[in-house]
Amino acid sequence: MAVALFASIALGTNVVAPGANVLVVGFGPVCVCAAKLAALAGFSTTALLYPQECASAPGLVYDSRTEEGSIPLTFMPIAGPDADGEAIEAVAASAEGVIMAIDGEKVFGEPLIDSFISPGGSLRRVAVMSRYLNGEGMGFFPSAAKAAANVDIWAGSAKAVADYRTMEALVAAKAKAVGAEYTFIRAGTLKGGASASSLDGGSGEPTLLNPAFYKLGVQDVANWRLLYDIEGLGVKLVAGDTLPGPGFTAAITATDKIGSGDSHRGAVAASLVESLRVPSAANRDFSVAAQEGSSFPTDAEWAAKFAEAAA
Repeated sequence: MAVALFASIALGTNVVAPGANVLVVGFGPVCVCAAKLAALAGFSTTALLYPQECASAPGLVYDSRTEEGSIPLTFMPIAGPDADGEAIEAVAASAEGVIMAIDGEKVFGEPLIDSFISPGGSLRRVAVMSRYLNGEGMGFFPSAAKAAANVDIWAGSAKAVADYRTMEALVAAKAKAVGAEYTFIRAGTLKGGASASSLDGGSGEPTLLNPAFYKLGVQDVANWRLLYDIEGLGVKLVAGDTLPGPGFTAAITATDKIGSGDSHRGAVAASLVESLRVPSAANRDFSVAAQEGSSFPTDAEWAAKFAEAAA
């Protein structure tokens, strides 16, 4: 465990205020959801995505409740023929907050970290999605369930854990070097992430991704992800790397059931956004777990969760 990263915790002063420029970089639904929630929170948000996702992301973000042009959100390709290096450098230099999130198990390498945590910019706070790395509830059963039932199960392989620890150490060191603060938001198995039937007056959280999310990936006869987005909106937020993985129940809770080791994508995305504006989140790590519940935390409730976890 990278205890040294968190041994000295100071009250953060580099909070990011609404209206400030925020850059969201990465890929996958959790990254796109974080970009949407950052814009809804009032940040002037640029989502830096790979070309295919840059083209498809608006179809996940905008809906009858959040129409295109109604929030301060711009999508920009990070690669490909339409990528503009000078524009990317300008956006990175003006960003007071940076959110880095990848939906799978890849991590940000040093060249990319250097691009967005660099001297001479406006950076005040960087929030990075990481994982549960303590090893509890991992091993054979989660690995078997990952192979057989749900590829998104976080099984904490030795290589993946080592890669995340290396990334965290790089982010912490580089943030300190440029006078910025950092927060790591730890996730387990990512599930859900969209608005269920809330846009039609039903259950779910309308600020999350729109129902186009449910058409991604392999489709089941019963859309368990939609059911999860109705029943799994409760959130547990704790300081440190203390939450367990799915353990021997991994196969039973691989999909629709809310189990140990689960993290709702919307909750992870919201935690990343909230950590930019919470003083007590500075230079700390927090773990997010899904719980049964039909209502998503409000802004005030998110602030209270961080305050309670950090106490």
